[in-house]
This record gives sequence, C-alpha cells and structure tokens, in this order.
Amino acid sequence: MYLRDAWYVAAWSHEIADAPLARLLLEEPVVLWRTGDGTAVAFEDRCCHRHAPLSAGKIVGDCLQCGYHGLTFDRTGACVEVPSQPQVPPDARVRRYPLTERHNWVWIWMGDPTAADDSLIPDTYWHDSPDRRAVGDRFHVNCHYQSLIDIQLDNTHSRFVHPDTLGNAGSLRHSPKTTRDGDVLHNHRRMPDSDPPPIFSRAAKIDGNADVWVEWAYTPRAGIIAFDTGIAEVGSGVFDGDRSKAVTMFNTHGITPETATTCHHFWVSARDFALDDPEMHKMMSGIRDVFLEDVAIVEAQQRIRNYGSDAHQIDIGADVPTIQAR
Repeated sequence: MYLRDAWYVAAWSHEIADAPLARLLLEEPVVLWRTGDGTAVAFEDRCCHRHAPLSAGKIVGDCLQCGYHGLTFDRTGACVEVPSQPQVPPDARVRRYPLTERHNWVWIWMGDPTAADDSLIPDTYWHDSPDRRAVGDRFHVNCHYQSLIDIQLDNTHSRFVHPDTLGNAGSLRHSPKTTRDGDVLHNHRRMPDSDPPPIFSRAAKIDGNADVWVEWAYTPRAGIIAFDTGIAEVGSGVFDGDRSKAVTMFNTHGITPETATTCHHFWVSARDFALDDPEMHKMMSGIRDVFLEDVAIVEAQQRIRNYGSDAHQIDIGADVPTIQAR
C-alpha cells in the first residue's frame, strides 16, 4: 500500500539525458525522457498498442517512439503517428505523470493528476546553492521503504550502526522532541556540552565536548526527510540562534518505494564550511559510506522479515518519531 497522492523523487536531473530512462516506482513501470527543448516528461512505460516498454524506444525530436512498431507519442502522451497506417486511433495515448524539476531532483506525482500541488515539495536549496558544497547519489535498496524511513528518523541507531562517524552517547541521553505542523513531522535533539559525533568534531576541529544539534523534518507527501545538523564550541550561542561560530551540514533523503521489498534512496549531503578545501571535501564525501551502513542494516532486517513479517515486535521510548511518522 502506497501513498499515491504525493510527490516522490523519480531521478536526478542528470539521469534523464538523450535516451529514455526506465524506472519502477510504486510498482508502476515509468519511463522518463526529455523533449527537444529539455523538458522532462514521465509516461507509463507501456505502449498502448501491444504493451512493449517505451523505454526500449527512442526520443525523436519532441516525441517518444516505441521500439516495437514505431508508434510515436508527443509530450502529452497522445499518439501522433502510426507508421503502418495513415490514421491514428482516437484513443491511442499513454498515461502521463505530473513532473517537476527542482534543485537537481526530478519529482513525480503518482496519484490523481488534478490533485498535484507542487507547493508540497520542500525547498532543498542547499542541493545546488553556491554557498554550499554538496555530494549525492542514488542507492537501490532491498528493503521496504518504511524501514529506510525508520532508520533515518531514529537517531539512536547511530551509536551502534555508525560508531566511528555519527555515533555519540548524547543521542541516547537526550530524548527526541517531536512535533507536527500540518502534514509535516519535525524532530530535534539539542545536545549541549555533549560528546560530538566523530565526523562532526573532525569537521569543526573541536576536541572534547561541544554543543551539537540534530534536527529533521519529514514530509510524507513528498517522501523526503531533510536534516539540519551541526556543531559549535560549548557556549557559543547556537541554541540561542547564533550559528556564526558553528559548522552546519544539511542532509536530504528522498525515499521512493519501488516494490514491497525494494526502494530508491536519493540523498544529498551539503556543508556550509571549507567549501574550497579538497581534503575537507574528501573527508565529508565519506558520508556515502555512512549511508551505506544504513543500507546494510535495513537490508539485513528485510531478509529476516521475509521469514516472518507478522512476528511479534515491541516498541521503546526512542521509537516516538518513527511511530509518529507511520
């Protein structure tokens, strides 16, 4: 079961180039392509003639041509040519999905097209801001998408899954503060005079305790979790709103279901410090390996659930954010 009247990240902008791109989203085959003027378009990946995948065809000017019998569709999904006959059947068309591009991500609406409201998409300006240095990628993950959402919203796992990078005892001592704002779930952990995550202390060049924060916003109708995290010297004023002496990292996770046991994980990690320092960039790019540790644990979790998805499980106090999200 999926939330269909919602936006999901379908691709990175650079993935949609000079050939059709096939992608399975919410158990629906989708083809992504660009018209001659560069506009991104999404169709159901199924020709209305004999159900061949349109992704096996080619882009012809502003149209997409099926690779089986050559039926050609314009950007609206209407068939405009049947090479073997002069007439085009009046009902020859394919489903077109609402699509929008923002900050290097391509967003798709999988539900009722008349309900598509792109104001639901959060602003992720840090993806391509000149004031940030960002890295990002897409992982194909073998787990139910909710498990990947869970691990992002549960900061207590870091102490055990990421002991050398994001783990710190402060995340276990400070309870999550979870609130709702309409359809958006917010959470923060503010950890004054706390042991910092190792990657934070290395980035800020701080030895010993520090003031640390981890905040996130989960927007279910956009399938996205946006993190605002950082570190500053103890007493620098970050918890009073002064970040002038802090280093800040924004992480974005776009989690898009593929099937009941697989999903797409689009992610970006951006920083606001040492923008032109190659050594810092190399160190901070290591976040890729950190996120792959998340992938390893949720895929292992899925393998166990495949043998007993209805098995008994308990909840603990730290589960408040994930329970609220569900």
